[in-house]
Amino acid sequence: MNSDDIQRELDDLWKRVSIGPAPEPPGQGSPFSGQGRGSFVPMAPGDLSSMTREASLEAMSYLRRQHDAEVLRLRQYAELKDTSIRELTDRLREAEQEITALRNKSQRGEETLFSHMEEVASELEDARKMLKFQEQRSQEEETLLRQIAERTRQQMAAETARFRELEGQWSEREQQYLLDVRELQARSEKAMEEAAAHEGRARQAVNDLREAKHAIEQTLGELLKERRDREALDKERAKALSRVSEVENHMGQLQKLWDEERKQWQELWDRERSTWETQKREYANWEGKLRQERQDWHKQLTGLKEREAKFHETMAESLRKSSQVGEKITSMLQFAAAKAVDVISARPGQAPSGGMGQVGAAGRGIRPPRSLNLRFVGSVALAFCLLVAAFPVWRHMHRLRFELAESHVLIADSPTGMAYDGNVLWLSQWNGAMVSLDPTAPSEALFKQAVTKAGIYHPNSIAIWGDALYSLDTAQSRVMRHSLSQPSKIEAEWPSPGPAPIALAHDGRNLWSYDAASRAVYRHLGEGKEAHNEAYKVDLDILPSAMTWYKEELWIYDIKNLQMAIFKIKGKSLELIEAKPFATPLHAMFMTYRADKEGKQQLELWGLYAPSDGDEPSSIKKFRIKR
Repeated sequence: MNSDDIQRELDDLWKRVSIGPAPEPPGQGSPFSGQGRGSFVPMAPGDLSSMTREASLEAMSYLRRQHDAEVLRLRQYAELKDTSIRELTDRLREAEQEITALRNKSQRGEETLFSHMEEVASELEDARKMLKFQEQRSQEEETLLRQIAERTRQQMAAETARFRELEGQWSEREQQYLLDVRELQARSEKAMEEAAAHEGRARQAVNDLREAKHAIEQTLGELLKERRDREALDKERAKALSRVSEVENHMGQLQKLWDEERKQWQELWDRERSTWETQKREYANWEGKLRQERQDWHKQLTGLKEREAKFHETMAESLRKSSQVGEKITSMLQFAAAKAVDVISARPGQAPSGGMGQVGAAGRGIRPPRSLNLRFVGSVALAFCLLVAAFPVWRHMHRLRFELAESHVLIADSPTGMAYDGNVLWLSQWNGAMVSLDPTAPSEALFKQAVTKAGIYHPNSIAIWGDALYSLDTAQSRVMRHSLSQPSKIEAEWPSPGPAPIALAHDGRNLWSYDAASRAVYRHLGEGKEAHNEAYKVDLDILPSAMTWYKEELWIYDIKNLQMAIFKIKGKSLELIEAKPFATPLHAMFMTYRADKEGKQQLELWGLYAPSDGDEPSSIKKFRIKR
C-alpha cells in the first residue's frame, strides 16, 4: 500500500470521527428537530466511544495487515533459501554416496589383490621350502647310501636309527619354522605398512633355517668322517650305487616339476601385476574426477554464501522499512487521538435530555474521560510499534560473535590435535609424536616424545583430564590413555565405538567421541576393554573436525558447513541451540577464561589451524567470544 492509500484511509477515519449520524425526523422527540439535514448534530457519548474504538481497531488491523505482508515476504525468502540448501544438500549427499561406492570398490580391489599376493607369496615360499627340503633329503640319502656301502649290516642298522632320530629333530624344527611363518602371515594381514617388518622376520627365519642346515651338514660331516674309518662291504656298495642312481633320477624328475611350477607361478604373477596396474590407473582417473568435483563444489558453496549474504541484506532492509512504517502509523494514531480529544472538548458540557439517557448514565455509573481511553490506545499502539522496531536490535545484541585476538605460527610436522592441561599446551602429530608448548609463546616446542610401542599409530585428536592424556588413533580405530608426565607410555587402550572416529573431548566426568561412519556422538562410560558406550544422535548433516565442552554445552566445529554449532543434551540426542558461521577451519579447540581490564572474566577460544594443502603454515589462533 502506497502513501496515497494510507492518506485515503486516514481521511475516511477522520470523517467518521468528526461527522455524526443523520438527525432524526421532526416530531419524534429529538432535541434538534428544528434543524436541517445538513447541520451538525452532536453525538451521544456511547456513539463517540464506539466510533473511536472502531477507528482504533481499524488502525490496529491495518498495522496487522502490514505486518502479515512483511512476514509473508520473509517466509518466501526463507523458503527460497531452504529450497536452495536442500538442493545443494542432495547433490552433496549423492557425491558422498558415489565417493563412498568408489572407495569401497577400491578397497575391495586392494584387499583382493593383497590377498592374492599373500597367497602367491605363501605358495612360492612353500614350494621353495619343499625344493630345499627335497634337495636336503637327496643329499642326506646319497650320503647315507655311501655310508651304508662302507658299513656292515649291524652298523647300518645303528646308523639308520641315528638317521631317523636326526630326521625327527629336523621335522620338529621344520614344524617350528612353519608355525613362525604362519604367525608372520597372520600379522601381515593387519596392515600393508607392516609388510616390510614381516619380510625382515621372514628373512631372519630363512637365515635361521640356513644356520640349522649348516649345523646338520657339519654333524653329518663328522659322522661321515667317523664312518670312513670303518670297513667297507663290497656287496652293500653295489646296492648303494644302484640306489644312488635311482635317487638321481628322482631328483631330475623333481627338478623338472619345479621348473614347470615356477613357470606357472611366474605367469600368475605377471597376470596379477597387470591387473594391479590397471586398477592403479583407474584409481588415478577417479582421483582426478574427485578433485574436479571438489573444485566445482567449492564454487557452488561460494555462490551460496553470496546468495545468503544478499538474503540477509534484504531481510535487514525489510525490517528497517517495517520499523519506519510503524513509526509513521504511530505518529498518525497520536495525531488522530489529539484530534478526537479536541472534538470531545468542543462538545456541550451536559448530555442530551431524555429518559433513556438518564437510565444509561445511572446504570453505567461514573465513567473516566474519553481522552484517557484514547491516550491508552495510542500508548498501546506506540509500545507495539516500538517492540516491532526493537526486535532486530535485540537480535543483533544477543548473537554469538568471535573476534580474533592472537595468532602464532607453529613449527610442527602435520599437527592433528591440541589440548591444554592448565599450564602446558599439548600437540599431537600424524607421525605419532606428542609435543608440549608454552602457551605464552607456542611457536617453540618445550620437548617432544614419540609413541613407539603402539604399532601403526596416527593420532587424530587428543583430550586431557587430570593426569591422563587421551588420544584417538584412526589407524587402528582405538582410544588410548597415556601418562601426562610421559606421553610415550601407554597405560590402557580399547577399541572405539565406531569404525571411523575423528573427534575427542572430555566433559570432566566422561570421555566423548564422534564417529563419521555412524554419525553419532558416543559417551564412554568407563575406560578399558570392558567399558560401555552410549550413542547420541545428531539430526543435522555435519562433519565435526573438533569439539569441546563448555559447562553443559557441546561446541562442535562443522568443517563441512564451516560453522560453529552449539548443542545441548536432550534425551538420547543432541539438540542444536545456536549455529554461527566460522570461516577459519579448526582441527582442534578448547576454551579458557581471562580477566579483562575491568576484572571481568572473558571467555576465549583456542583453535588449531592446520591447512592440508601446505600453502600456509600451521598456527594456533585465539578468539574472544561475545554472546
